[in-house]
Amino acid sequence: MDIDSRNWRCGIKAQLLVTSVLLLLQNFLVISEVFAEATSSVHIVYMGDKIYPNPETTKKYHHKMLSSLLGSKEAAKNSILYSYKHGFSGFAARLTKSQAKEIENFPGVVSVIPNRIHKLHTTRSWDFLGIHHYHSSSSKTVFTESNLGEGTIIGVIDTGIWPESASFNDEAMGQIPPRWKGVCQVGEHFNTTNCNKKIIGARWFMKGMNDHTKNLIHGKDTKEYLSARDAIGHGTHTASTAAGYFVGNANYKGLASGIARGGAPLAHIAIYKACWDISVGDCTDADILKAFDKAIHDGVDVLTVSLGFGIPLFSYVDQRDTMAIGSFHATAKGITVVCSAGNSGPGSQTITNTAPWIITVAATTIDRAFPAAITLGNNNTVWGQSIDTAKHNLGYVGLTYSERIALDPSDDLAKDCQSGSLNETMAAGKIVLCFSVSDQQDIVSASLAVKEAGGVGLIYAQYHEDGLNNCGLFPCIKVDYEVGTQILTYIRRARFPTARLSFPKTVIGKWISPRVASFSSRGPSTMSPTVLKPDIAAPGVDILAAFPPDGTTKSSGFTFLSGTSMSCPHVAGIAALIKSKHPTWSPAAIRSALVTTASQTGNDGNFISEEGSTLKAADPFDIGGGHVNPNKAMDPGLIYNTTTEDYIQFLCSMGHSSASISRVTMTTTSCKKGKRQALNLNLPSISIPNLKRAATVMRTVTNVGNITAVYRAMVKTPYGIKVRVEPQILSFNSETKVLTFNVSFLSTKKLHGDYKFGSLTWTDGKHFVSSPIAVRTIQFESSY
Repeated sequence: MDIDSRNWRCGIKAQLLVTSVLLLLQNFLVISEVFAEATSSVHIVYMGDKIYPNPETTKKYHHKMLSSLLGSKEAAKNSILYSYKHGFSGFAARLTKSQAKEIENFPGVVSVIPNRIHKLHTTRSWDFLGIHHYHSSSSKTVFTESNLGEGTIIGVIDTGIWPESASFNDEAMGQIPPRWKGVCQVGEHFNTTNCNKKIIGARWFMKGMNDHTKNLIHGKDTKEYLSARDAIGHGTHTASTAAGYFVGNANYKGLASGIARGGAPLAHIAIYKACWDISVGDCTDADILKAFDKAIHDGVDVLTVSLGFGIPLFSYVDQRDTMAIGSFHATAKGITVVCSAGNSGPGSQTITNTAPWIITVAATTIDRAFPAAITLGNNNTVWGQSIDTAKHNLGYVGLTYSERIALDPSDDLAKDCQSGSLNETMAAGKIVLCFSVSDQQDIVSASLAVKEAGGVGLIYAQYHEDGLNNCGLFPCIKVDYEVGTQILTYIRRARFPTARLSFPKTVIGKWISPRVASFSSRGPSTMSPTVLKPDIAAPGVDILAAFPPDGTTKSSGFTFLSGTSMSCPHVAGIAALIKSKHPTWSPAAIRSALVTTASQTGNDGNFISEEGSTLKAADPFDIGGGHVNPNKAMDPGLIYNTTTEDYIQFLCSMGHSSASISRVTMTTTSCKKGKRQALNLNLPSISIPNLKRAATVMRTVTNVGNITAVYRAMVKTPYGIKVRVEPQILSFNSETKVLTFNVSFLSTKKLHGDYKFGSLTWTDGKHFVSSPIAVRTIQFESSY
């Protein structure tokens, strides 16, 4: 009886406890929901193209709308961060979820999106591209024909600039163009004297980032400046690559010494700092859109934007793709927008910034390398690469393999030299060989682990990955798995293995190049496979350019960086050169000139290869039209022009309604009916992702070469496809400057297949206007 009574009382207590916990949980969830609802966060209220020509009228309209929502002018003033009133209409403001949902139904509002964070895509290259600073009176080069980009303005949306760099000297610069409307915004360690005839404008945008992080960016854990001054170095590097002036004896610790300059040395630079030193270069939607808006207002000719989103991609009419929206309005105003393709290669379908009005740039290697010798104790020498020149005077010292000196032999952490995995007694005074076995470790982290354990040098064996990293004052050399295995074999055979690490040296012209960089994101576009991406490829591996000094007196003010972030400003600089020579050309015309004159062959005369999981010939999804050729791009012969209306019809072809497109463009949109609208967008490339049996695409070219010219078609046919061009001859004269032709494709296979590649080239004997072709035959619609 007592036991039963006790059990009954315990049961009642348990039930009461469970009930109490459930009630507390329910209250917690309610309170959390209320708190979440009451908590405001930044949202972007996008309203399409601007309604009023006067920016101040547009701003007042935004404040009035927000006051109506929040109940007072004071509340609206405290809520709003930015008013977008130049290139397009909208604003960024702090709103609760319910407020964001309510304002979405206001007249004129296209959409309301939450503010998100995005990442940056992080000398010899110009000589490699054929742009030489020297020339004779009888030779024509891209520099002499374009006046080095004089009079053009390149806008840089990035992490800011280090204005004291010699690359931004303005002694040879011409006057600031009278059309310029920008300002030199003052801030921390940045005043109006930091602008000059080279850096003609500088703005910074941090309201979106500051609200997102809920604290000031400036603090103990960051070296950031609340100004346009660059704390990271990324923006300084890209700006000098695009338009830096000539700097003699530029080098990185003695390596790659030579004359550094940008693609358009006499172009002016306008800085729009929208990315900050938070997790190495974060940028928010609100700040990015404001940078685009101000750049449109200020009057830039070209925008270089080395940042982007990850997979999956948003629709181009979805305002969450702020890069597509901002660049659309910029392009509609005649600004050429150049963006990086992303660093998620070598896998296919990883490319970003795929809107057809953007010039999307892949990354390639150049013919410069930094080999470093590793001499083993048996007098055999193997080679790796390094950019570490710190004096170490090691001579021959002990050499060991990381697994031999593992602190815990039962785990694999020591194989790639994870932090704390090495036995300090056994590592002391030795060079350590490590093998990369995970994505969590790299040569820099491994060097820190070896140094902590008392080692004196690192040999890091890994799969092929383009780009070299600096290990600070610690000697480290990167080798491939084959060389790493040779060294390991020696270690296993030798009784007392030793090695000597030599300093790297600069070697030019001995490496097959260009090759598509291993990290460069690949096509096809997952959002619009009828738009062939990337458009073009340019140098992006171990690029030497200006960089903030590291605080030491020995700092050269230059460093190596790799990424499509580096290839993007190369093309932006060339776009400025083209704009300088052809000031009336549209962004589409400039893109066409770049794509149709690009090269598909390397310095060995063979096809450009791509550095993926295996080495193969590069295809259009790796390099687009090919490797950029600045000299030929100045005189392309023919161009494929594209208008804003063409882009609108393309958006129609993607299934968007006239109403939704009109809300974005603020134009009267009438979607034309047609099955092939997407295929017929007048691009300098052709991509057919769903060829069942037959398809015909239409293109229009404009003669920009000799007034009287006759072009004939040459086709490199994709395997399994029959191609017919009609007409096969295009004749131009003073009255006929624009002609249209059709290209018909017929599949000879009844199999579901992969993409096959070819090209269409129009030539008059002097010009070769080449368009890449990608075709995929399908049998099942659901496969793509």
